Order: sequence, then structure tokens, then C-alpha cells
Amino acid sequence: MAKNMSEQLGPEIPIKERELPMGLPGVNRRMVSGFMLANGLVLLVSERYPQGRYYGGASMDSMYLRTPHIFTPMRDASGKIRAFREVLSKPYKSPKRGEPER
Repeated sequence: MAKNMSEQLGPEIPIKERELPMGLPGVNRRMVSGFMLANGLVLLVSERYPQGRYYGGASMDSMYLRTPHIFTPMRDASGKIRAFREVLSKPYKSPKRGEPER
């Protein structure tokens, strides 16, 4: 996937967890590689594009539903993923000081 010159990224979203439970309790529950973001969305390593981006997912009782949201990782100097930014279909406009985000 070539980067679009007009592509916009949302603000950085911190990572809360790096391993996630998957499956029904007592049946097939296991831990999988992925990221729980501070906004509650889940990014599973198994749902990563070959180009390194991730599809977002919503979690319900350790079952995940893919959303149309796409995220790109932000890395530190050593290459470790430290946060994510959403790839936006329209430009992100940050709120004015003192106004809540929409």
C-alpha cells in the first residue's frame, strides 16, 4: 500500500496492554499478541497488514470484532512500538484549548 501524500493521522493513543485474552473462559481461553489502546480499541497482531498497519477491533468478553479503523504504529528510537495513531479518512482538527475532543 503506497502512502497517500494527503493521508492524515490522528493523535497518538497510548498502549495499555500488550497481551490480550481471547476465547471463552474455561473452553479455549488463551493469551494472544496484540495491543489494548487507551481508548479501548484492540489491535491484534493477527490482524496486521503486510505493510505493518493494524485493523482496529472492538472487544466483547474476549471476542473481537474487526472495525474499519486502521492504525499505524509509532516507534521509539530502538524500534519498539510505543503508541499508535489512527489513519484518518479526513484531516484531524485538534480541539481548541479548553474544548473537549469530539
